[in-house]
Amino acid sequence: MILIDDIRRYSNGPRGWLYWCHMASDDLTEGGLEPLHVMALSIGLRREWFQNHPRHPHYDLPPEKRELAIAAGAIPVSSRELVRRCSRRTVE
Repeated sequence: MILIDDIRRYSNGPRGWLYWCHMASDDLTEGGLEPLHVMALSIGLRREWFQNHPRHPHYDLPPEKRELAIAAGAIPVSSRELVRRCSRRTVE
């Protein structure tokens, strides 16, 4: 499932943005991120903008892309919920 959190204000955003949100997938299995990349492409994001963060792989979105993502099927959740559901667990 593709999740998207609320728009937040940051003092130093990516690509000069002041406001943005995050889009991530709760399926972190092999190949599970592909639907995330497909959705990102469909709303006008470039693959090289994907942040393959070791714990929280995601895309940053400007506000105008958030509504497009929701219209394409992304589920709005809180930032806390997005991190909880879309985090890679470390293996001990």
